[in-house]
Amino acid sequence: MLCLVVTIGWFLYRAGDDATEVLARNALMDTMSRVGQATDRQLLGARESLRVVAPDPIPPAEKGGQPILIPFPKDKAALEERLWLANSLFDDPSYVYFGGADGSFLGVKQEQVNLFMYSTRDPQGKNYVYHLRGPGTTPTLIATQDYEPRTRPWYVQAMRRKSETWSPVFTDFRLKFLGITLSKPVYSTDGTLLGVATSSIGLRRLSEFLQALPLSKNGVAFIVEMSGDLIATSVNEPIHKMSGSDFVRLNASQSSSPLLRQAYADLTAYLKKQKLEPGKLVVQRLQSDGPKTELAFRLHHDDAGLDWVVVSAVSRSDFLGSVTGGVYQTLLLGLIAVCMTFVLGFVILRWVLRDIRKLTLAAKSIGNGEPFPSLNIDRRDEIGQLAQSFQEMERNLRTDRLTNVLNRDSFIAQIDFRRRKGSEATPLRFALLFIDLDKFKSINDQYGHDEGDKVLVSAASQLQHALRKDDSVARFGGDEFVVYLHGVSDEEIAKSIAEKIRNFLNQPIEGRDGNQYIVDASIGVALFPQDGLDIETLLRVADERMFEQKRMHRVLSYEVPETSSAPDAPAEPDEKD
Repeated sequence: MLCLVVTIGWFLYRAGDDATEVLARNALMDTMSRVGQATDRQLLGARESLRVVAPDPIPPAEKGGQPILIPFPKDKAALEERLWLANSLFDDPSYVYFGGADGSFLGVKQEQVNLFMYSTRDPQGKNYVYHLRGPGTTPTLIATQDYEPRTRPWYVQAMRRKSETWSPVFTDFRLKFLGITLSKPVYSTDGTLLGVATSSIGLRRLSEFLQALPLSKNGVAFIVEMSGDLIATSVNEPIHKMSGSDFVRLNASQSSSPLLRQAYADLTAYLKKQKLEPGKLVVQRLQSDGPKTELAFRLHHDDAGLDWVVVSAVSRSDFLGSVTGGVYQTLLLGLIAVCMTFVLGFVILRWVLRDIRKLTLAAKSIGNGEPFPSLNIDRRDEIGQLAQSFQEMERNLRTDRLTNVLNRDSFIAQIDFRRRKGSEATPLRFALLFIDLDKFKSINDQYGHDEGDKVLVSAASQLQHALRKDDSVARFGGDEFVVYLHGVSDEEIAKSIAEKIRNFLNQPIEGRDGNQYIVDASIGVALFPQDGLDIETLLRVADERMFEQKRMHRVLSYEVPETSSAPDAPAEPDEKD
């Protein structure tokens, strides 16, 4: 009997430990996915803004053909128009500017809502800095500077690499936040150097995003450079401070959070033994004497010279919850049952292990992207509560709470599950549609977030009604959705479905006070396997094609402002060289 009691206790402990490990790792994967997506979007803003100012060559229509170069503006008015358009492309404020090979300079920076800084410098002249309310408004001169763009780090680095180049992370002395700059040399069609185009963005939103993440009680997430200097952290602490007249960045090893320091120490130990591969997720146990803690990190690499490491750690104890109480209570019942009768004890053992086994298998199915099995656990004790928590967790992990469609991770997991089930006899073919609601922001800003949420819910419902049974739709964040079209392998068919979906989305949405909202959409299409053999590649291709369509919509609807009679102007961010 004693051996049976010990066996019961051991099985209950192992089952509970396995379940909490799966839950902790799933939460870790979700956090890493969200942080990676936020980092991509932050850096994408700088790259896409730069491409508006200095577009990349258009690939040739035929194999072996020459790419088509988009001429760079020769006059100041045309260049200014591109800078204004690039500045308005994304919601996050950015600073776009161009330093000419002849010493000229022109830039636009949004400092506040409806307040812009405009800088201009003629060759051999002073740099004039203005404030104005928008394109075509009257500028107010605020400063005159001695400024030579060709000596600035962003210009020198771009000319040294002769390609797109990220600057080191710098501290904006005037606005007191971290920033980074992407620069690119610009040439004429005959190969003559015209200058360097640059897009500069702040990184404050990354820390704000991390601090708003729904982390567990003892969880932490942060982004560091290879040197260990913090770029963003979920810990509410300053990541740079004044030391005399200089700004000093906070290193991860100096954080006030013991968990963050330990996570960085484990990362450093890992890097001493082996090299991180870009994009590869590394998951391991945190080397600590405290509670069991799961650690994950991934290298975010960019060919333009950027190497950041995203790190997250979560304690298993945060997910133990009522499992411990359930284990103790069930063990006590097992002891009583064993004392009464061996047979009754064996029945209770099977009953207990069956439900724990169901919970463990259910947790693993969530992590593998498989359909969630029916638990059929009708209990009022802690295990019953845990079963309800599992079902609620499954809904939270797989669906978007607002629109009730799939979320990003569940969407990708289901596609991976379909790919694993595919074979040479029945190969999997599908299309992905990346959808962005063009007019959502104006509705959200004008009528409020409640109306904006109503638009998102209605758009999600329209998407679901437009799809077949085997298709699926997911919300990827904000006003972006992705649609999976099962069995679609023809580009023209995919585009016709995309147009059908766009028509669905253009149906009027009833709002408050009798208002009707019409949203338009930009849709990018990617086919498997023609456009990529993995989900990330397909999403990137569809995303880029969506942005091409979005830029086309913006360019077609953009009205050229009247040229102001006042002098032109923008200055670069107040960074320390």
